[in-house]
Amino acid sequence: MTEDGRPWAQTSLALGGVCWIGWALAIAAGTTGAIVRALVGASGFVLAVSLLGVVLRLPWIYKFPGGEGSGIAMLGGLTFAVGQWLTIPLQAGNAIAEGVIALGVLGLLGGTALLAAGMVRARRTPPWLGVALLFGSVLFVGYGDGTGPGALLALPLGLAWLAVGSYLVRFPEQPSGRLEPSAISR
Repeated sequence: MTEDGRPWAQTSLALGGVCWIGWALAIAAGTTGAIVRALVGASGFVLAVSLLGVVLRLPWIYKFPGGEGSGIAMLGGLTFAVGQWLTIPLQAGNAIAEGVIALGVLGLLGGTALLAAGMVRARRTPPWLGVALLFGSVLFVGYGDGTGPGALLALPLGLAWLAVGSYLVRFPEQPSGRLEPSAISR
């Protein structure tokens, strides 16, 4: 298999969605602790690395309108991961860790919303993928402190990332010849 035939970046995007789903279900079931916080941080880190990989492996993603959102979501995911990992030694509820998590969530959701809008507008991927990412992002805003059934509001975002990663594994090539320019390239 050639290097082009190994969809590691797209597969890791789907894996990030699976990690996201895993911690959402664990918290909804009442499991909390260092292991769950480590898994939450791992999901943010895997999403950040996979978004970077997808942009490097599939450069057409960064060229469509809203594609810049993948870079913003990548930085947000990385910040989210660091914030979650800071809660392990500093204890949950620490003001520094919570501030870092809040910045990470802001970047992750803002970048995801930009990327989702671009996916719908550019029609390079099925529009329902962009709608799912946007819907999942909006629901995740209501996550709050993540206790009880409120933790299930994180589930749609994980499912959306899983769907996007799975689609890009199956169809990594540029699906359309027509491409509207990105704001960066204008």
